[in-house]
Amino acid sequence: MKYFLVCFLAIVSLRLSAQNVSDYDIVWDTPSENAAGSMPIGNGEVGLNCWVDRESGDLLFYVSRTDSWSETMSLLKLGRVRVSFEPAIFRDHASFVQRLSLHDGYIRIEGRNKQAKLSLKLFVDKDLPVVHLTGESDLPVKATASVEIWRDKQRVLSDKEIERALSGHPDSLKFMEYPDVVYDDKKNITVYHRNETSVYPIHLQLQKLQPENAGQYDPLINRTFGMVIGGQGFEKQTPVSLAMEKPRKKFTLKIATHTAQTPTASHWIQEADQIMQTSPGAAVAAGRTKNWWNDFWSKSYLFVSTPGDTTGKKITQSYILQRWMTASAGRGNYPVKFNGSIFTVEPQYTDPNRRFSADFRLWGGGYWWQNTRLIYYPLLQTGNFDMLRALFDHYFSNLPLMKSTAKAFYNAPGAVCPETTTIFGTFQNTDYRWDRSGLKDGEVGNDYIKYCWNSGLELLALMIDHYRYTGDHSFAQQRLLPMAREILSFFNAFFPKNENGIMEITPTHSLETYWYSVKNDLPSVAGLHYVVDELLKLPAAVNTDEDRQVWSELKKALPAIPVVQKEGRTLFSPAQEFEDRRTNAENPELYAIFPFPLSNIATANKQTGIDSYNNRIQKATHGWTQDGQQAARLGLVEEAKKNILAKIENTNRNFRFPAIWGPNYDWTPDQCHGGNLLLALQEMVMQSYGTTSYLLPAFPKDWNVSFLLYAPGNTKVKGHYRYGALTYKKLTGSGEVVEMKQK
Repeated sequence: MKYFLVCFLAIVSLRLSAQNVSDYDIVWDTPSENAAGSMPIGNGEVGLNCWVDRESGDLLFYVSRTDSWSETMSLLKLGRVRVSFEPAIFRDHASFVQRLSLHDGYIRIEGRNKQAKLSLKLFVDKDLPVVHLTGESDLPVKATASVEIWRDKQRVLSDKEIERALSGHPDSLKFMEYPDVVYDDKKNITVYHRNETSVYPIHLQLQKLQPENAGQYDPLINRTFGMVIGGQGFEKQTPVSLAMEKPRKKFTLKIATHTAQTPTASHWIQEADQIMQTSPGAAVAAGRTKNWWNDFWSKSYLFVSTPGDTTGKKITQSYILQRWMTASAGRGNYPVKFNGSIFTVEPQYTDPNRRFSADFRLWGGGYWWQNTRLIYYPLLQTGNFDMLRALFDHYFSNLPLMKSTAKAFYNAPGAVCPETTTIFGTFQNTDYRWDRSGLKDGEVGNDYIKYCWNSGLELLALMIDHYRYTGDHSFAQQRLLPMAREILSFFNAFFPKNENGIMEITPTHSLETYWYSVKNDLPSVAGLHYVVDELLKLPAAVNTDEDRQVWSELKKALPAIPVVQKEGRTLFSPAQEFEDRRTNAENPELYAIFPFPLSNIATANKQTGIDSYNNRIQKATHGWTQDGQQAARLGLVEEAKKNILAKIENTNRNFRFPAIWGPNYDWTPDQCHGGNLLLALQEMVMQSYGTTSYLLPAFPKDWNVSFLLYAPGNTKVKGHYRYGALTYKKLTGSGEVVEMKQK
């Protein structure tokens, strides 16, 4: 009987591990009514929202890039492409299928009428910013391709529409939208947007930051972005359209996108044409794109099944689709935008009162650290360290202006990482305040983020985790340590020490929730303890004796983690001192659990974390709220389970694609929510502290899972949990793996 049971479990485990990401392809059997029925696809830098229009049978897709920043720091679309067919097989179809092939990285669209079948394949080259569309039909078909642009004149945006940049100017500096340019190439369609003005010097001027001290150049001026469209057998019809010379059974279209700061528009046109001419054809691009996505999905996976299996499939699908969304936008020149990524469409499908273009997103073009980090934490366990580098390089490139801010605003050495920043690292003028009445130089006017100091510490914590996972000494020396020296230098210099030599962190906020009479807020104190402790653990080969001396002295000066006694229990407190007036919906006391792992399943103060979690004021399952991973880190199985089940139901019902989360506190698709979903599920399956990884610390006993995840020390762990039996194998690395025994 024992032998039979072992064999049975082995067979079931093999069946589960054989699950393929293709099982979760998105398949539609009808065209869509509008952009709310679009599929997202991308190569990490270029993104598309693709659908077939039900009324016309035309293929439409928005084209986006991660770096198409306008004059006013709004992330714009490149335009919308429409491909029409004669005969209109998709309009008059007898059968229709649109499939997102996750495993191979393309969208396949097939339609059949009484006479013919038309098949399209759409994808983005994994190596180049080039979109390919191929078509094949039983009978000759004539295709016409056109670009639709809406930025066709200079205009002042309305007060509500201005929210897409959140850098609204006073009357003397109107928020202006400038027109795109259609270049009348004889062969191809060429459209672009060129920034002739920039908000960069306006920000520095208002905030009295000196660019020569910042070591920065204007990242917006002369930034030019757009696309060139051409195809074999296509002829120019109008400046914005191409048509096939004659009907054909096969055709290809190529769209080369490009962003660069060039001396003239002509330079950009030459560079874009070069990409168009030298990039390989569809067959080569499709082959390497398929290989990249195959490798991506085999690198890490997580499949869940549950009794009845419907719920497990939905959990797995949500996990897979969010990974698709992150990878499709996560390898560009800028970090993923939390408020819609590069997959926004017309806002009316999220909010019918906002009838603007697909350029719109709430909360603008800046980077908000609390939101952005949530997209990146899950990349540790999936081993996608190349995508983390995009985040780190972005903030590192802004370090000069962060140092200038520390000097100009606070007369202190080191660097300040604002909670909300421009793409070049300063406070946004919207937050600094255009109207400086009653404000001193260097005084931030937005009370929500005025004294939030924890962002830089969280950035360091994530960088430390990256080093723990990879052991990359060059990263530690070239990115982590320079950033750590500047961030910690500010804390050391700006905040005074009391008569006992203990730092007093004030003025400060406890996140955006407690503003008044706050001293030694927990997020800052917990962050300092965690970061300094981890830096002191670094091998001598990657730091200096001076570093270790500074950090050791700083450690002695840190205040204790704030706690309070309540009904005989010790709880984490939002701060050592604070006035209990809440101004936002956060639980800052739980930052000792996540993002700073000072209380969890592996610590002696786990019960303090549990009691603090159970005593929290704000309880939520959506958006940027972190209850899911905090519950998982404390081993609270039922809490984590309820949270993940709520998260997968957060898809916006107006949209057809299942992973269009939100808008929640932000915008659709809400990448904060998607990142939290990934992280909460990962932490239920495996958690890592130090060099030890714990399996199934918060995973329901009656669920099953097959996984391949990464852990510190270049460690990969492959495991199967089926009906109470866990088997696992450490494939690589030096980390220790421990099976958690659930009670």
